[in-house]
Amino acid sequence: MNPADRPQAPLSFAVADPDPARATLTLRRTRAEPPREVPRDAWAYAGPRAIRLLPEGTRFEPGSIYEFRYPARDPAVFGLGYAATRDITAFLRRESADGAGRRSPLDGLRVQAVLAIGISQSGRYLRHHLDLGMNADEQDRRVFDGVLAHIGGAGRVFANERFAQPGRTSTWHEDHAFPENWFPLAHAATTDPISGRSAALLRAPATDPLVMEVNTSTEYWQKGASLIHTDPAGTRDLPEPAGVRHYLVTGTKHAGRMGATTAPGICANPNNPHSSGPLLRALLVALDAWATRGEAPPASRVPRIADGTLLPAEAALEAFPAIPGLLRPGFANPIAPVTDWVAGTRGPEGAWHPLVPAVDADGNEHAGVRLPDIAVPLGTYTGWNMYAAEGLRGEFCDREGSFAAFAADRTAREGAGDPRPSLAERYGSRDRYGEAVRRAAEALMRDRLMLPEDAAAFTAAAARVAGLPE
Repeated sequence: MNPADRPQAPLSFAVADPDPARATLTLRRTRAEPPREVPRDAWAYAGPRAIRLLPEGTRFEPGSIYEFRYPARDPAVFGLGYAATRDITAFLRRESADGAGRRSPLDGLRVQAVLAIGISQSGRYLRHHLDLGMNADEQDRRVFDGVLAHIGGAGRVFANERFAQPGRTSTWHEDHAFPENWFPLAHAATTDPISGRSAALLRAPATDPLVMEVNTSTEYWQKGASLIHTDPAGTRDLPEPAGVRHYLVTGTKHAGRMGATTAPGICANPNNPHSSGPLLRALLVALDAWATRGEAPPASRVPRIADGTLLPAEAALEAFPAIPGLLRPGFANPIAPVTDWVAGTRGPEGAWHPLVPAVDADGNEHAGVRLPDIAVPLGTYTGWNMYAAEGLRGEFCDREGSFAAFAADRTAREGAGDPRPSLAERYGSRDRYGEAVRRAAEALMRDRLMLPEDAAAFTAAAARVAGLPE
């Protein structure tokens, strides 16, 4: 067999000692199962940066959780990235030349404000940037004037440690024991029930940026997003700092984007095609106006404990409609600090209590920014999906979402046993549906949560929607 064709698993770092007795490989099908050790004669190193299973040609079981502990070498100093981000940004906005006399490419330009936008891992990176105090340069001046962190949840990045692995992201099934969440979780001051320490992400008013935190339903179910605007125990809403806004893109999955389809892939349910893009474009314009002209941005739109739109996962699931054929989760991903990532141990999982958005009779979320697809729905949109593979159907399917279309008419709905009103029962005609979409888009545009171009695009798309009579 050609060595390139051998099924191998790459290692994050090179092996320091190739003696198999110093390493351990374990396997489990689901997160809830106890790990079983793979016998040492059933695996081998495949060079300094990979392992393979034995006998030769044995493939790793798709979807199962393998954990390999081994002596490693040559860690990189990943944490330097935070200082590099700070220093290059500070140089470009304020200096005409560097120490060697080389001119800045921005020399002669007037910088009104510097904005940082991060999506997913880079959103968590920006939260970590604030936590490390890196928004103050070496002369104690502000680095970024405005920060928009999208789909970062309550997390940071596993980067500022020896043998760090910044690409890891903790979900229920994948990378569950890698560091991603630690106190403080919110921009406002809270007290940690685990350590007793009180702190906030923002703690230097002279250099703190204006902040927009934007998350989807997925981050509430899997990334502890509620913990950035509630206390860690999930018992009360936090007061919002003047320079912070929070937004939920209602009914959207983690990587919701333009062009997404309902193809399930490796998931059990049809996928969620809803895009966060229209809201992000509007918020970027608003952040620019906030940072450059002091124009207050749209008010926060997130679910709240006080009004009953933010609930424990069990309560939200109890209210979810019985949609035929749709697999649903049994819980939200617990959020806890990792006490020893090498050993895979976490702190108490009940101390930090993430909550999720409440849903209406269709299963769509009440609170947040309801873009027209959700405000005038053609089905139920969720931020969770489940794996389709045998033995994994109770596990979250990565960070995907689900979509369950409404039946076309009452006959089809009753034949399927679907409790949700059909398209014909809701809208009657394509014209009435299109008018409802137009009104929803215009309301969002008035609130500066949608740009005119996107409002026009939603209205045009509504005129072409299938499944409704003319």
